[in-house]
Amino acid sequence: MIAIWHWLLQVTGTDNEAGRWYAFWSGFGADFTEGAIFFSIIGLYHRHKCQSCWRPALKGGLGRVEGTHYETCHKHTTKEDHESLKLKHKLKHPLMHEHLNPGVE
Repeated sequence: MIAIWHWLLQVTGTDNEAGRWYAFWSGFGADFTEGAIFFSIIGLYHRHKCQSCWRPALKGGLGRVEGTHYETCHKHTTKEDHESLKLKHKLKHPLMHEHLNPGVE
């Protein structure tokens, strides 16, 4: 059991090699930052992608679906696509849809 504990301390860098936490933050703890960067990039992609496909959404309000928080790419800016997205939004987020479209059924 002591060998397993020593191995765990060695791998995570918390066994006081060159200071109490130096080995941890320069080794295993540095992976937290790498993970934060990776998941931030994924989050930004998810936030700024088209609602219908994988492409980035148009910025500046060009691909904005009126009455929703959705944005679309250059391929999905047709009226039919926007109408279907409005219906999806109404079904998926009824309270938000009601808030964004007061008085509209």
